[in-house]
Amino acid sequence: MSPFFERRVPQLLDEVIDLYRAAGRPLASLTDEALDSHFVERVESYIGNPKSPARFRAVNDTAGEYVLRESAAPIVRVLRLKEPLTAAKDWPPNLRPMLAKYQPHRPKLVVIISTESAKGEKLPWVVLSFGSFAVIPGLGAIARPEGADGKPLRPDSKESEEQLQREFNWLIGL
Repeated sequence: MSPFFERRVPQLLDEVIDLYRAAGRPLASLTDEALDSHFVERVESYIGNPKSPARFRAVNDTAGEYVLRESAAPIVRVLRLKEPLTAAKDWPPNLRPMLAKYQPHRPKLVVIISTESAKGEKLPWVVLSFGSFAVIPGLGAIARPEGADGKPLRPDSKESEEQLQREFNWLIGL
């Protein structure tokens, strides 16, 4: 497994879960179905404005609840799938039926880095968001919110490019 998914992602998960527990697990009373809807709403809101700390914190709180429940978030509903998933067998059983309900017209995350080496590990199927980047541990992927063209949002200036690089370096632990 890559060092990022072996060391950094578990650190990030611990931080997210600690913050969520310290907040008193506000989503614990939601049913599984309500948590799934909450997850999709929060990720779509984050995609609309990934720079909003409140929005990416809401995604991370939802991830914390999924991890504590030891269940998978419906990431299929918020991830831009480049092709029909021929490897559906690689997805957790509870996510496979969602492939048939894929809604390509909704805001999505676009995978920019994927590592096969993280698949099959005991990492949770959740979305963690940190500014311009999202991590999907169970998929072994780093994603970005998409723009109107279905591709990752692009920086609008040199300063934005530098900030994006700083965020990425922080994410991977540099």
